[in-house]
Amino acid sequence: MFKTDRISRIRPELEAIVGGDAVRTDEAEILMYSYDAGMARARPEAVITFSAAEQVAPVVKVLYRAGIPFLPRLAGTNLSGGTIPLKGGVILNLARLKKIRRIDTGARLALVEPGVVNLELQRALEPFGYFYAPDPASQKVSTIGGNIGENAGGPLCLKYGVTSDNVEKLEVVTPEGDVRTWSYRDPGPDLMSLMIGSEGTLGVVTHAWLKILPVPRHIRTVSAAFRSLDQAMKAVTRIISEGIVPRALEAMDSVSLEAALNGKASPFPEGTEAALIIELDGPDAVKVKREQENVESICAGAACTAFRLAADESERELLWQARKGAYPALARLAPDVLVEDGVVPRPRLPEALRQTREILAKYKLTAGLLFHAGDGNLHPNIVFDRRDIQEVKRVKKAGYEILKSCIALGGTVSGEHGIGVEKRVAMNWLYGRAELDFFRKIKDAFDPAGLANPDKILPVASDARAEAPPEGLAERASLSPEARAVVDELRLRARSGVPTAVTGLGTRLKPSGNDGAKPLDLSQLAGAAVIDRENLTARVEAGLPLERFRAQLKEAGLNLDLPDLKGSVGGLIASKAFPGVKDLLLGLEVVTAEGELLELGGRTVKNVAGYDAVRLLCGSMGAYAVILAATFALSAGSRRAQAAFEEGPGAPAFAPDPYQVRLKRALDPRNLLNPWIYGAAAAAEELP
Repeated sequence: MFKTDRISRIRPELEAIVGGDAVRTDEAEILMYSYDAGMARARPEAVITFSAAEQVAPVVKVLYRAGIPFLPRLAGTNLSGGTIPLKGGVILNLARLKKIRRIDTGARLALVEPGVVNLELQRALEPFGYFYAPDPASQKVSTIGGNIGENAGGPLCLKYGVTSDNVEKLEVVTPEGDVRTWSYRDPGPDLMSLMIGSEGTLGVVTHAWLKILPVPRHIRTVSAAFRSLDQAMKAVTRIISEGIVPRALEAMDSVSLEAALNGKASPFPEGTEAALIIELDGPDAVKVKREQENVESICAGAACTAFRLAADESERELLWQARKGAYPALARLAPDVLVEDGVVPRPRLPEALRQTREILAKYKLTAGLLFHAGDGNLHPNIVFDRRDIQEVKRVKKAGYEILKSCIALGGTVSGEHGIGVEKRVAMNWLYGRAELDFFRKIKDAFDPAGLANPDKILPVASDARAEAPPEGLAERASLSPEARAVVDELRLRARSGVPTAVTGLGTRLKPSGNDGAKPLDLSQLAGAAVIDRENLTARVEAGLPLERFRAQLKEAGLNLDLPDLKGSVGGLIASKAFPGVKDLLLGLEVVTAEGELLELGGRTVKNVAGYDAVRLLCGSMGAYAVILAATFALSAGSRRAQAAFEEGPGAPAFAPDPYQVRLKRALDPRNLLNPWIYGAAAAAEELP
């Protein structure tokens, strides 16, 4: 039981900042904020409602000094218990911060406050002929701040990327009340991208600069019906492997269709067990029509029973109402719905669906299967009644087994719904102890007092491992002898405290002065790329020259959407010579200063399980960890035209941000990796 006097003694300070009516401790308010769209429940001690973004930092400073936990909250639509206060404390209600401050079509940016509802932003952009790509099914009520906290996706994210691909810059209030503005273009490690998907555990977003795009001139929406899910998935796999990138590629099973139609006449033939909604767009009507014809041919080859082009906007809208209305429709079938959110590499989707159906049958549960088929993201919507204790137990067991099956197929436990509290235990199944420790160091660097949305994302003591940790990267056959030699060398140096100067082809990262650092040559890590044509991904070692990587991709009829840069793969990432490289990276294999091997990210195109350490390491210049290999998302066919890009000479000027320094101390406390980059700042007692 929390004592109200924790709030009483600071209440005058809080009310002086936000006003007397904005600090609430009455029972009705407490109960209203003790739950969200997930299954967990916990009571706050107070709710503070903000009327101006400038109020957030002073309030956080007061709470930090008082040692009281806090968490930001908006619509509360997240599905993993991310906005319930597990340690009491204060809910920071940002819902009234809903101004669209600027729409700049010239710069293709919209500046918004976190409480702006996703769909309201879309409507505001329409008169200008623009749109914001992330479009979660909850977009009628979910907010931009919540979308950033969870790294939300949506149907359009297959072509246009998830939230982290569509944010230019963020203003963040840190857990100690500092106000910082970060962009992924800033020199050094990418702090902005680290904030996205962090669920309020690293800071509170108060303003966001979002990328906006012109509405495509031509859009074609088609539906395809199949007598089995397997046939539908065969079509999906073929569409992706042929290099067709639809605007959206969504799938629904018969249970979801029936619930969404709610007694209306079905537009699909009798016996339809699965339907695809496929949307194509582009500036060239002829090309879009040709892609539609190719998709129709692929679907016909997978035994499609009906392929139909939406004749007008009303028919198109009807299809999307069915897809986006499926979850609320299923919620009408029973008092509660558990929405799972696993992801697998796209070619493994048919197997994942078969295993999911077997698990549901084993536990005698009813579920509608919805999935972002084009990116391997499954959403089994399991209907149940939480008043039935035995049924709740079966639902939880089934959910955990579905997530374990995704992991076994090379996938992850969350693509867009986050970890929150409800998937913390699953982090133990996905990651080894080394990766989880790496994430904890990130959390501690930003929030040393543990006050920002505590006990979320990372397992706590009660989330005991029910089994052995996953196979470590060191045991995997993918690690080459040359990479093992690099790891062994770093371990030897760590034992004796020898600092390391990470070198490759010498194109970008070069030592500054003589810091007594011993060179470590990564150019030996240059084995041939391992290309997965069906999944459109490639794993490549860090020392491989970019020219050779491109040549290998060209031979396979694939490409990497990068400018013509020189140097090695690892140098490209570590230097952030092209900031947009973050949008192509799916995973990294790295070794820390102490010789710990880590596998971050993976082979799925969506992954919000843990902090985005993959993007954090873009621009880290070898000072946080040594990159051994990277996994990239590829494109099929000829190379796309790149926006004008001029590479400057060498690495950009870098003056460490205080929080980049904190991360350096947390991840490499002895300053063993490229020690000249942080120099005296890494050893200073106080932050600069």
